[in-house]
Amino acid sequence: MYAIAFEFETEEEMHKVAELLWKKHGVTGELEMYPASSGRFRLHVHSEKQIRDSVLEKLPGKRIQAKGSFGSAAPKEVASEDD
Repeated sequence: MYAIAFEFETEEEMHKVAELLWKKHGVTGELEMYPASSGRFRLHVHSEKQIRDSVLEKLPGKRIQAKGSFGSAAPKEVASEDD
């Protein structure tokens, strides 16, 4: 899987980009959308295939660091000092 993330000023802009990726560019995989604590909106794309740079350059929104935890094992609990 390939991961990329975007940040947007509005929820509508985020949904527009997600729809473009899904319908127009045929991106398959997982699209995760959520409000960020900064008041902006984030779109994380976990694509089954690499998305061409020419497509990514045309999309609105600010590219940000994609979180890398998708598909990884859940972290193990650490024993607390109280034990």
